Amino acid sequence: MESFKLKTEKRNKLYFNKFTYKAVCKIQGAPYTYYVPDIETFISRMEKLRETNRSRYGVRLLDENWQEYWDEVNLDKIGAFITWRNYVDKTRCMYRIQGDHVSFFSNELVLLTTLDNLDPNLVITKAICMEPDKMYFKKEPKYKYRTYFKGKCMPKDFSDNVHSLQGMYKSLNFSKALFTSLFHNNWHPYRYMHGSYFVEYNDEQMLTILGVWFPTMLAKTYSLSKQP
Repeated sequence: MESFKLKTEKRNKLYFNKFTYKAVCKIQGAPYTYYVPDIETFISRMEKLRETNRSRYGVRLLDENWQEYWDEVNLDKIGAFITWRNYVDKTRCMYRIQGDHVSFFSNELVLLTTLDNLDPNLVITKAICMEPDKMYFKKEPKYKYRTYFKGKCMPKDFSDNVHSLQGMYKSLNFSKALFTSLFHNNWHPYRYMHGSYFVEYNDEQMLTILGVWFPTMLAKTYSLSKQP
């Protein structure tokens, strides 16, 4: 009997543009496994952190008497994770650690099912790619099109052009993160554009205007729709 849950996720592209499946496991203490070749090194690192700087041991908990303890880390699980990570070729699977959760990405479903010994509540998600030039939302989007900016250094006149263009075309919707970046870093001559910044609009011809104002900064454009 399968001991994992398989879900699907509608996406515009595969995970990292190449992986069909994603598995997520909760592994307490996973952030401390970077550059750790074996469980012995892990234990040594934990002991050193515990002795020199208690506040750095992020997985430490307090019991009902407000006493600190650190044995909430399941060393067998950590050891199994390190062994699995060292054994599986990097071309078959990639992993990312965020807090006490580890996400594994692969095209081999059977390989990911072997992670159930790390987390009995293993969840595996399959990416269902939709039309590559469309983005879908649960609710009807306010705008019809979204153009992303390239992740590169901003031209010196970029901030002025953004403010000027929005003043001319009130229907443009620049992402809030972009405006925040411009506001906080306006003084810096070498501001870097994050690839997640975008501008939204309803008139398809606006893309031509954007190309005139930002000829080297535009990346991919998507049409926006409600999920079918």
